[in-house]
Amino acid sequence: MLKFALTIAVAGVLSSGWADAQDEPRRGILSDSGGDTNIFGYSAEPIERPFDPDRPRFRSSKGVVPVGRFALQAGTTYTFDDEDGTEVNTLAGPEVLLRTGILPRLEGRVGWDGYQEVEVETSGFTDRTSGVTDMFVGAKFDVVSENNGPVPALVVVGEVSLPVGDDDFTSDRADPSAEIAFDYDNLHDIFGVSGGVRLASLENQTTDDDYLQTAVSVSFDQEWNEEVETFLEYFAFFNDDDDIDDAHFLQTGGIITIVPNVTLDAKVGLGLTTESSDFFAGAGATVSF
Repeated sequence: MLKFALTIAVAGVLSSGWADAQDEPRRGILSDSGGDTNIFGYSAEPIERPFDPDRPRFRSSKGVVPVGRFALQAGTTYTFDDEDGTEVNTLAGPEVLLRTGILPRLEGRVGWDGYQEVEVETSGFTDRTSGVTDMFVGAKFDVVSENNGPVPALVVVGEVSLPVGDDDFTSDRADPSAEIAFDYDNLHDIFGVSGGVRLASLENQTTDDDYLQTAVSVSFDQEWNEEVETFLEYFAFFNDDDDIDDAHFLQTGGIITIVPNVTLDAKVGLGLTTESSDFFAGAGATVSF
């Protein structure tokens, strides 16, 4: 029942976009001056700044990609954990996410973490496992485009995983998830607050029981100028399964715009509890076209 409800929620993101976004103009991300043509041959505004990237923060960004435009992001993340003398090193990449505008307030998404390598080291023993991970598809709907006083910018994201990964890195089923993300980016010239709540229907790989995972995040954001922004973000996973520990993290990072359609990003974070990974770091880029 839980998995069915989340699947309906994911489908609702797409159907809401078709019903509500037909005549709604895209706001806030592009200049009104000049003109251009997208890949479908229709008139489109020139790209004067990158579309809001969905990395490296945990929460999704407030923006959607305009119709006929694309945002391609990629990167890599290293994670380290030491649990009672057993060290686990994990490297994942290229963490690809392709986003494209379908309607003025709706974007489609295809993502894939790609290749993952896990190395486990203990006294006199090292084991290494590697392979490709599952993909996911989804959509993001722009509910409220801009923060206006007490009303935040608001988006809804629905996704479902595709079990295409190798045996050690797949759930062997389609797992739906839904997220609502908010952004108070007009509270101050520099400082803002954003975050989100994400629900996912998952399966305990040991017991084969379904459980609900709730992920929450709060980010304290700083936009120093049009080229540089930084953040400090808390995020956590709460699992409705006694066999799976909750996990809490704190990360900081930044995004730099190097040309109007390219951003570079980096992050570094720590686990806040013994059940969380001890350390992680990552870097990547987003290209808008």
